[in-house]
Amino acid sequence: MPMVKNLSRAVSQVLLQSSSCGCGISIVPLRCIGISPRQVASDAAFHSLTFSESAHPRVLITGGLGQLGVGLAKLLRKRFGKNNVILSDIRKPPDHVFYSGPFIYADILDYKNLREIVVNNRITWLFHYSALLSAVGEANVPLARSVNITGLHNVLDIAAEHNLRLFVPSTIGAFGPTSPRDPTPDLCIQRPRTIYGVSKVHAELMGEYYHYRYGLDFRCLRYPGVISADSQPGGGTT
Repeated sequence: MPMVKNLSRAVSQVLLQSSSCGCGISIVPLRCIGISPRQVASDAAFHSLTFSESAHPRVLITGGLGQLGVGLAKLLRKRFGKNNVILSDIRKPPDHVFYSGPFIYADILDYKNLREIVVNNRITWLFHYSALLSAVGEANVPLARSVNITGLHNVLDIAAEHNLRLFVPSTIGAFGPTSPRDPTPDLCIQRPRTIYGVSKVHAELMGEYYHYRYGLDFRCLRYPGVISADSQPGGGTT
């Protein structure tokens, strides 16, 4: 207790001395690129205690009309409120999706537009589901490279700049024929032979890099084949 009192007294003296010159004390937030702006524990819960029941996160889901976005939006809207979860895509949504909650057009290759969406809607969480799956990606590798890699870079930069919590799904396609199969460890040989798998290995490594370099709260999960109850399959195992 004496130490706490001494520290409080010292801080008070510094503040008094600083204000004696007649100029106020200003605190200017700075972003230091060379170090992490905030440290996140490796086991930190995705739903942080900083969010109270009355201050829910503002969520943006990119690629929301794909295999998983509609179902995810439905789940999150039940938890955080309909208007706090924005579904987005570059396609026209069916009526039942459009009227179920906020929907906006968002092209992940348009960095300026995506940034405006995040700022104007005060987004705090971003689920990045925009990607070309394996079959479609192999049919159009240049487009898959743009969407899956350039689009990811746009999302990573915006998330780091605005301190968003970012989730990017990966896939068992991130493994390859040389990966051990029984069992397959998390850390193992990853040499996929599809542009989709290559882009997801890239996403895993870039997300990890942004976490250690900039303190980005990045989460990633390798999905197996998924059958959606909300949308038709297409483009891959899902």
